[in-house]
Amino acid sequence: MPNSPILIVRPLREEDAFLALLNQASVAFKYIPIMEIQPVTEVSTDYPDALETIDRLAQFDQAIFISANAAEVGLSMISARWPTLPENIEFLAVGQQTAEVFNSFDYPVQCPEGKPNTEGLLEELPQLQNLASKSVVIFRGGQGRQTLGEELERRGGTVKYCELYRRDIQQQRLAEAKSFVANAGCLVVHSGELLQAMGNPVDKHIPLVVPSDRIAKSAHKMGYQTIHVAKNALPTSMFEAVMQAVSTEHK
Repeated sequence: MPNSPILIVRPLREEDAFLALLNQASVAFKYIPIMEIQPVTEVSTDYPDALETIDRLAQFDQAIFISANAAEVGLSMISARWPTLPENIEFLAVGQQTAEVFNSFDYPVQCPEGKPNTEGLLEELPQLQNLASKSVVIFRGGQGRQTLGEELERRGGTVKYCELYRRDIQQQRLAEAKSFVANAGCLVVHSGELLQAMGNPVDKHIPLVVPSDRIAKSAHKMGYQTIHVAKNALPTSMFEAVMQAVSTEHK
C-alpha cells in the first residue's frame, strides 16, 4: 500500500520531534497514542515512597534517569524539594532525549554518546564500572526492566528504584489502533510494551519499525516478518528507519 499512512502508537508528548520530522517530510501518518503516562503525583497511593526517596537524595552517589518521562516528573519533584542539589550526587541519563530535559533545570548530566540506551549507559560511563560502596537510585516508570539494576548490583552497587509514573494502556485507543492497522502501510512502536499491547500481527508482512534488536526479537517471535530496526530510539534514527521501510515497500 504505497499511499497508506504509517501508524504510530506511542504516548502523547507536548513536543514530539519524531512527528515533526514526519510532517516536514510530508509523510502521511496516523497517530493514536494507546498509552498514557500517569505521573506519581496522581497515583501516589501506588508508589508512596517516591517523595521519601527524593528526600533522601543526598544519600545516593548516582541518580540515573531511565527516560525523558522520568526526567520530566523526577526533576520537577527534585527542584521543588532541593533548592540546592546535594554536592556529591551525579545525574546520569540513559540517552540524549532524556539528557535534554535537564537543560530546563540547569542541572549537570552525563549520558552515553555511542548507544543512547541502557546497554550504552553500562558500557560507556566510567563511573558505573566499579560501584563498590556506591549507592545508586534509578528513576523510572513502574514495572520497568530489571536489567540495569541487576547489572549495577553485580558491579558492587546498592540499587534503589524510584517509580515516578505509571504507563496505562487506553483500551479505546488500542481498539482504534488495532482496527486501523489493517489499512496502515507501516507500524511504528517505540517500546516492547507497546508492541505487546498491539498483539500478534493480522498481516505478518506489515513493515514494523522498532528502536532496538531486543524489541525486534520479540516482534519476530510474535510473527512479524518485515522488521526494520533503527539505530536507537532518537527521533532522527526512528525517522530514518521509517523512511527506509517506506522506500523499501515502494520498490
